[in-house]
Amino acid sequence: MAPRRHARSKMARRPHHLPPHRHQLKKITLAAVAAAIALAATAYASPYYALHQIKSALAERNAEALAAHVDFPALRASVKTQLEAGMARSIEATAGSDNPLAALGQRVASAMLGKMVDAMVSPAGVVALVNKSAVSPQTDANADAPAEGARKKADYSAGYAGVNTFVVRAKDGDAQQGALVLLRHGVWGWKLSSIEIASAMAGR
Repeated sequence: MAPRRHARSKMARRPHHLPPHRHQLKKITLAAVAAAIALAATAYASPYYALHQIKSALAERNAEALAAHVDFPALRASVKTQLEAGMARSIEATAGSDNPLAALGQRVASAMLGKMVDAMVSPAGVVALVNKSAVSPQTDANADAPAEGARKKADYSAGYAGVNTFVVRAKDGDAQQGALVLLRHGVWGWKLSSIEIASAMAGR
């Protein structure tokens, strides 16, 4: 009887192996987790890649390439709102808030803004707008340079302002001036939807 007990003990000590179907399921689960992590990382990095493409198009002054990253209806609405607000402040400061001509002037100016905004927010016009933004290299007035001025690397910060909003701001001067706002389009796509234009331009 003793040999039988010894045999049973050896059987009890045999390593436990997962059934083939459970082993395969474990592999699939690990692969799914790895794919999910890769997907999340790619989605997180997507606006930085879009910003890189915008900067490359700007450096090449390639209006067509830049236009592919612009939501023109949203950008037009943003620019028009800023210009209207700037003109309203300018008219009120000149004519006074109680002057009936101020309201008339504002209506006339608003009617004229449509064509102005269409010209500003065209593929070629967007190149000029972005060229004055936070991502554009700035002229160094203190440097010994040719007539066109020395160009120093743009100093800006970029980051999420929400799950679907990505903002690029200048580090020097007015952080709002020249800020770019990109909104998510789909999972990986991002498009320029707003540019905080300079207060001097908005007040013209």
